[in-house]
Amino acid sequence: AWHPIRGAIRMAGEILGPKSKVKNEIILLHGLLSSRKGWGRFGKRVLQELEERAGVEQNFRIHSLDCRNHGDSEHTESHSLEAISEDLSLYLKEHEISSPILMGHSMGAKAALLYAMRFGFNDPKLGSSKQGVRCVIALDAAPCAYSTNHRYVFDAMHGIDVSKISRRMDADQQLKENIPYAGERAFILSNLELEDSSKGAYWIPNLDVLSRDEKHVHDWPEELEQGAFTGPALFVGGTLSTRLTTPRHLEAVSEKFPNATVVMVQGGHFVHHAAADDTIEHVVDFLSAELKLDKDPETDSPKTFKKIGTGATIKALGLEVSEHFQRDFQ
Repeated sequence: AWHPIRGAIRMAGEILGPKSKVKNEIILLHGLLSSRKGWGRFGKRVLQELEERAGVEQNFRIHSLDCRNHGDSEHTESHSLEAISEDLSLYLKEHEISSPILMGHSMGAKAALLYAMRFGFNDPKLGSSKQGVRCVIALDAAPCAYSTNHRYVFDAMHGIDVSKISRRMDADQQLKENIPYAGERAFILSNLELEDSSKGAYWIPNLDVLSRDEKHVHDWPEELEQGAFTGPALFVGGTLSTRLTTPRHLEAVSEKFPNATVVMVQGGHFVHHAAADDTIEHVVDFLSAELKLDKDPETDSPKTFKKIGTGATIKALGLEVSEHFQRDFQ
């Protein structure tokens, strides 16, 4: 049984698209130590391409949200996938969205998958107004527990006295000893706020709670081990990542999301950056098919999305996992 989390918070965010409600409401949820800003232009590009496919403007909105303890959202005393799901439920109710399209990366993807399994498929053919999910898209995440640990990242961030930092390059120099990769340091430093003169520099995320509760982000709730989401789902994995590249991951997808599609793109964990063009193409193709935006000119019927079965093995998918990416962020 689902046990509601007390103290759901109002998620901060921004809405791309028209101000009023539309037919297709898309929710974006970011990963650990990121924020809605971490999507860059990804959401805008998806929105533009969907409108081009549909030939209709003002029919889509994207809600890019900050998860609790990140970005502009409230700092709380706890952090877990269940808590994020409760926050999302509150957001959807307050915005009167009963059948969202959920899309997330890593931590945000797992929270979206959890929410979809909790509330189930809202089949548009049935015209139901009950709370549910139209479809779900997970970027480089699977519905299972990971053994990932980012203690070294939190230790490095805690090790900097940011109150004495006035330039980002100074913080970068201090991180170098423990974080040798420049790209990883740049990602971490996106969480450093330098602009508030009254507070000095400070870390935007709630590092104390996130470092303590990180395990709850990597876990998967036992009560959802036996359930399944029967609606359409898309999983986009990076061939150089370790999050969707093992038989265990694919089996979890197949069991819990039996109508899922799995596609792989060349790149690491941050598929929405490293392989943005391919990822956007897969996302838009998938949504175009599910929302029946495209029509085959020969048959005048909706095109179908080419699927790769979730029962595929690593060998069949032609994956190569790089040791260099073992420390990718959740």
